[in-house]
Amino acid sequence: MGNFAYRAYSPRGHLEEKVTSGRNAAAVQRQLLDRGYRVVSVRPERTGWRWVYRELPTFFKVRTSDLILFSRQLSTFIRVGVPITDAIKLLHGTSNSGPFRAALEDISEDLDAGEAFSTAIEHHPSVFNQLYIDMVRAAEYSGTLDKVLAQVAAYLQRQDTAIKKLRSAMIYPAIILTLAIGVCVVLIVFVLPNFVSMFHEFHADLPWPTRLLLAIGAFAQQWRIEIVAGIFVVVATVLVFMSSRPGRVMWDYVVIKLPVVGSIVTYSIIERFTRTLATMLRAGIPISQTFDVAMASAGNIRYRRGLEAVKQRMITGDGFSEPLEETGLFATMMIRMIRVGEETGTLDNSLEQIADFLSDEMDYKVRNMIALMEPALVIAVGAAVGFVAVSVILPMYNLLSHVR
Repeated sequence: MGNFAYRAYSPRGHLEEKVTSGRNAAAVQRQLLDRGYRVVSVRPERTGWRWVYRELPTFFKVRTSDLILFSRQLSTFIRVGVPITDAIKLLHGTSNSGPFRAALEDISEDLDAGEAFSTAIEHHPSVFNQLYIDMVRAAEYSGTLDKVLAQVAAYLQRQDTAIKKLRSAMIYPAIILTLAIGVCVVLIVFVLPNFVSMFHEFHADLPWPTRLLLAIGAFAQQWRIEIVAGIFVVVATVLVFMSSRPGRVMWDYVVIKLPVVGSIVTYSIIERFTRTLATMLRAGIPISQTFDVAMASAGNIRYRRGLEAVKQRMITGDGFSEPLEETGLFATMMIRMIRVGEETGTLDNSLEQIADFLSDEMDYKVRNMIALMEPALVIAVGAAVGFVAVSVILPMYNLLSHVR
């Protein structure tokens, strides 16, 4: 007797993923069939080191670069005629990522058990997102898995590049702010208190900037526990609210209205939607089957609500460009390009061009935002540090004059 993990649809149509005992996989499968289940897969329960990666996916993330490399290499192997089971085993041996190796080992076992590649990767949602799974499933039906994997790799590469650009753009402001806060804390906590005792000895009055900073420091020292607790409560409350449905709705509506940042966020939403839809259409998947995935990729509730209305109109035969225009969420230029692509049968090219244009515009707007932030940060940091420095220097001059 041994333990076997199975995936099967219950008589009520619910997908179950559980562990049961039996003599072998065939006996377990017969038991499930006798109970009216539709069996997807039965395999020995997996134990050992892979359990850690499977049960704690949040702590063991697979890097996007690993997934991009895997997709490209698998596409090449399939194109030259290497069986997918052999290709997965080869790629498993070359991967340097522990979580990814564990996922590939599971996938290899599922393929050996007769599962389709799309079904095997569906067991690992922390590694392969829904877009990846849907595109692979469509490619299996159309026999274009090598081409689709190459397209997915290019799509992931563009996304990864955009995220890295945004992160690198925020490094400089973060360093400046951290250094400024550190300097101010050192001056207030360690330098200024030394002047207090000296001024008391000479019965001199402290200048008002110094008194202000000392009052702030004394207040923070006296109420430090309450301040820390208050900050914790505020942050926790904000996080809980933002994780709730009303909080997400409010944030998604507010963020696209913010000056400067709002246009960047809007371009990012539309770029993801158009890029996803173009990639899936190019893979040969009908728009009616791809729209839900593309709609989810937008990631903004306001846009998803508008696109849900577009989907309903498409179901009734109203086309794509006209319902999209009536949402008011897309620029006139984009609607015209989509309409031309819809009429000429080149919708995927039109959407790809829109996504490329928005990607370039985002880069331009991010550069402009950073160009505006840098002098503003320098002025703000200079004013803060200057005020603290004056609060330290003024007492020295007053003390010297008092001594004379």
